Amino acid sequence: MATLCGGWLCPPARADISAAMVRGQVRLGAGSDQAGIQIIATHLQRGFSTRTFSRADGSYVLMALKPGRYRLSVQAPDGRQAEQELTLQVGQTVLLDISLDPKPDVATADGNPAEQNSSELATYLTPEQMQRLPQVNRNFLNYADLAPGVNVVNGEEGATRLQSGGQRPDSVNLFIDGVSQKNYVVRGGVAGQDSSKGNVFPEAAVAEYKVISQNYKAEFDQVAAAAVSVQTKSGGNRFQGEAFYDHTNQDLRAATPSEQLAGKRDTEQAQYGVTLSGPIVRDVAHFFMAYERKVNDDFANVAAGDGGSVPAAYQPLLGAFNRPFEQDLFFGKLDWAIGARHLLEASFKFRDETESLGIGGINARTYALEKGNSEHRLDFKYQYSAEHWVNEARFTYEDANWQQTPAENAPGVLLQRLDGSLSGNTLASRSVLNAGGSTNYQQKGQNGPGLQDDLTFSDLHWYGEHVAKVGVKLKRIELNALERDPYHPQFSFNLNNPAGTPYRVRWASALAGAGDGSTASDVSQFGVYLQDDWQVDKHLSLNLGVRWDYEYNPGYLNFVTPADVAGALRGWSNLQNGNAGYDIENFISSGNNRSADSNNIAPRLGFAYDLLADQRHVVFGGFARAYDRNIYDVLQLEQTKGTYPSYSVNFLGDPNYDCAAAADCIAWAPEYLNYSPAQLTALTGAQPGNSREINLIRNNLKTPFSDQFSLGMRNRIGDWFTEIAFSHVVSYNGLVGLLGGRNADGSFYAPGSAFGGTFQALPGYGQLILFDNGVQTKTNSIFLKAEKPYDRDSGWGMTFAYTFTDSEENKPQSFADNSSYLFEYPNTHSVGWLDTAGVRKHKIVASGSVDLPWDLIFSTKLTLATPETRSGVNCNGGGCRFDTFAPRGEDFIFPGNWWGYRQVDVALIKSFDTPHDTRMKLRLDVLNLFDFKNYAGFNSDFASPNFGSPLGTLAGPGLTLKLTARLEF
Repeated sequence: MATLCGGWLCPPARADISAAMVRGQVRLGAGSDQAGIQIIATHLQRGFSTRTFSRADGSYVLMALKPGRYRLSVQAPDGRQAEQELTLQVGQTVLLDISLDPKPDVATADGNPAEQNSSELATYLTPEQMQRLPQVNRNFLNYADLAPGVNVVNGEEGATRLQSGGQRPDSVNLFIDGVSQKNYVVRGGVAGQDSSKGNVFPEAAVAEYKVISQNYKAEFDQVAAAAVSVQTKSGGNRFQGEAFYDHTNQDLRAATPSEQLAGKRDTEQAQYGVTLSGPIVRDVAHFFMAYERKVNDDFANVAAGDGGSVPAAYQPLLGAFNRPFEQDLFFGKLDWAIGARHLLEASFKFRDETESLGIGGINARTYALEKGNSEHRLDFKYQYSAEHWVNEARFTYEDANWQQTPAENAPGVLLQRLDGSLSGNTLASRSVLNAGGSTNYQQKGQNGPGLQDDLTFSDLHWYGEHVAKVGVKLKRIELNALERDPYHPQFSFNLNNPAGTPYRVRWASALAGAGDGSTASDVSQFGVYLQDDWQVDKHLSLNLGVRWDYEYNPGYLNFVTPADVAGALRGWSNLQNGNAGYDIENFISSGNNRSADSNNIAPRLGFAYDLLADQRHVVFGGFARAYDRNIYDVLQLEQTKGTYPSYSVNFLGDPNYDCAAAADCIAWAPEYLNYSPAQLTALTGAQPGNSREINLIRNNLKTPFSDQFSLGMRNRIGDWFTEIAFSHVVSYNGLVGLLGGRNADGSFYAPGSAFGGTFQALPGYGQLILFDNGVQTKTNSIFLKAEKPYDRDSGWGMTFAYTFTDSEENKPQSFADNSSYLFEYPNTHSVGWLDTAGVRKHKIVASGSVDLPWDLIFSTKLTLATPETRSGVNCNGGGCRFDTFAPRGEDFIFPGNWWGYRQVDVALIKSFDTPHDTRMKLRLDVLNLFDFKNYAGFNSDFASPNFGSPLGTLAGPGLTLKLTARLEF
């Protein structure tokens, strides 16, 4: 028996994105009738069978096969037979020719079957890699950097996001069993991954997955960078399961740079879970379920900001405090085969997590923000398989919500020490402690149903063989957002004031007749595509596709600029003298002068040429245009930002702060502490004034997209698969927020004054911010890849991936903050091209695993990368400007300041046979074996003597040990 497609050479499948396909020819010998030969593929785990019959030329196609292990049976009308086992991976198409010898009962199938070619730049992540390679947090996305050109971005808060092609993580999309997990509202690309240290999906439920960094086919939507296609596990014909527990704490890790000065803090991470699967009716219906829980206990130290004392009532708020994180993940699936042609599947995903933020430094435990992140998804699929076509109909429902709320429902108390009276607009003060209720309250989410239908045809002949697929998708999603900052009134106290009364209060409340800081929009999405996988001959295959997407967002399209705001803009002479560089009418909406972008036509063209028609040397390449989405978190600012403005008043009675001359200075009254924001607004008579920020969006907004070109060659040399490819990606129409204010002569503020000059606000209001399409990136990459897939016979496997990246962008920013704003220039054209922040020129990721005696498995992973590009303000040489730099690197084995990221991970697994047909596995993971310090922040002040030096926060783990026990049954 032969195992097919052990590496990454295999191309994508038809039916749903994660399904596999087998195609080829059955040969009976010269003069024999090739038609009517039955080919049956039986899934060995589930017992489901898919069958077809050969056509007149002996060709056949088996479609919509769930990845896994199969038995392929071939039977001719005269009784001749062949049988073979093969393994299909996620999104894979295998080309398999079968020869039936003229002698009865003697048959052979190709022992080294060819694989259909692919134009995609894709990497398969196998079950063996996920089970063997080291990692600490059970997030399956951590393995995605085994694909050249894909980076796993670990934020300072512990979040895991993916990035590729010089673009932001927003441009990535994840597909689970063919269903998009796109985040339409907040950042991160994938729902729930904006700022969460949790996992997007239970790793125990992931069978395998594929990372496509470029040139995906027309089935993939709402993505402009990398696409990740995941196949989940299913139940089979035998009951089985596993239970696991893993753990690490402060005693199993090295001290961080800050702990080396202040002492190590207590931390703990525990993860545990269980999976169960089996038959409901053997060969007919099965179930699968997985539950995982993750608990982190981090600790932060709270101290007075100036090192002095605080009043006795606040002293219990100082010291070390717990910062907990908890996550529950559940995935369940049912499948039911109704006869040979009908298949029903239903799955449910549940994610719920809570986390405390903002504790530490001068922020007391009461001043924390409680973050919630929840997600519920339902997926119902009906698949009908005819002899030469397959139809898959799907209904989905998603409900994903993100929020952060103050931990305490009380006014905020800001303790400070004032060192003098008000001088101009500057008050000399030192912050000491923040307590009481915190400031920021946000709720954002997406929910609604979706319908999708995909129809695949295989019996198409015209200058070769075609597998054509047409699909349509319709979604109705409610997007919602709420932002209120500050949510609780914030009272500032001067500890040097003997009276102990506050000297200022700041709050925010709804603006009558304008709104309350919240909005919602019922968005309709429509997409249609056509894809043709054309096998021209044994050498040439073409992948030709096109898709069109349309989105109707009434929140943006029907928005009406408030009459008072529109009047103030039209009456502002600074914008009407012709020198502003833009026409304000392009941003003022009447409610009927906006239209949805309907030009989102995306061709997907690829080729692969097998030089010797044996799948050993294949030249491939292609062009793809891919459209993403405008993030609703930006679009909603037009409706919310100016409807919940902030207010402030100053109080008399502080000898260090004489506010008598100020217009907003009133007498202090203790009852103010109990007033709601609305009451404070009414009773004080305060006006929003310049705190009412005005955000407007261009009326003819376009959809972000990228154009992707690639050319490469794959080779198979013995057991090794190699690949070299050149990639060129250009992205367009990224959203950017620009300052709309202008001087009296219509000019932007003078060059060089951006970092200390005056920002011109709209008279009677706050800053004017205009959002427009303007961000572009240009990225050229070279990918090198080599893989020897693991197999039981050899007992080892190895991968190597190298990426060279040269990337530029026209919007300077810190890569980590993913900011939408550019306030230092009037537009992106004024910036020029700078190296893209956050991108590393060179990156190497290598992994390997080997079976050892005594049921031991050893694995390792090496990550090396040059320093990532950073941005900062360069005022050297007169005039200030944004500039980029690369911090100093470190050596690794060989001397030289080359490397900005170094990490070596290892894992050791020991298996034991235990009673009652069970098996115990004990595992030790060691992350960052040599405790290399990989820093997340650097001094970006070009004039500083410490320019480029690290700031202490780590981008990855220090030396960390994790212990795991697993029982398989």
